Amino acid sequence: MAFDVNTDEVIKLTVKLGSLHKSSLPSAVRNTLNDAAFETKTWIPTTASRQFTTRKKSFFHAFSSVQRARGFDINTMQAVAGINPDKGSKVAEGLEKQETGGTLSGKKLIPHDKARISGSYGRSVRKKNYLSNISNISTPKNRKKGSKHILIKKGGKGTVFEIQKRARGSKLVPIYTYRNTRKTRLQPAPFMRPAAMIATKKIPAFYKNNAEFQIKKYWN
Repeated sequence: MAFDVNTDEVIKLTVKLGSLHKSSLPSAVRNTLNDAAFETKTWIPTTASRQFTTRKKSFFHAFSSVQRARGFDINTMQAVAGINPDKGSKVAEGLEKQETGGTLSGKKLIPHDKARISGSYGRSVRKKNYLSNISNISTPKNRKKGSKHILIKKGGKGTVFEIQKRARGSKLVPIYTYRNTRKTRLQPAPFMRPAAMIATKKIPAFYKNNAEFQIKKYWN
């Protein structure tokens, strides 16, 4: 996150700061960059919701982070708002690929809406339908004793069904879609850049507030 001094008001404030204590200008710039980075982080959940179905409202807030600008050299100073890999490297990689597009390694089994709470795409997978709970999956040619699930494939695709016993026969409920590859090609779905663009528009106001704070600090 960086900015240019390119308006009359900003130039005047910068000249004033330059005549004060040597730390005044760097402090105003540093705090402005940090304000913009945190503003970006604040907007990420909103811009992400325009691109994705967010099942956990705190997800993007938890995975976004800010690296503060530090020091007093305004030529190298920068603040960064981005994805925090410490929260989960695979998730972070996936989010970065969503932003720019590319190929992502994933799973062969993709949850069907019927596997989710209330059968809703926007809800989480039911605990009983976690993959760890349905590992014993049969196929038409290989029926497994005690299995409550069956995979029916056609070509490179297929569906995992839950076998629900009924008084009159059984019912097959689709819970996972099967594919014969783990790779998914993603089209760019930017959410970081739009958040940064919103924050960038506020940088002159951030700088004005921080510059006036420094001016009051050393002129009073």
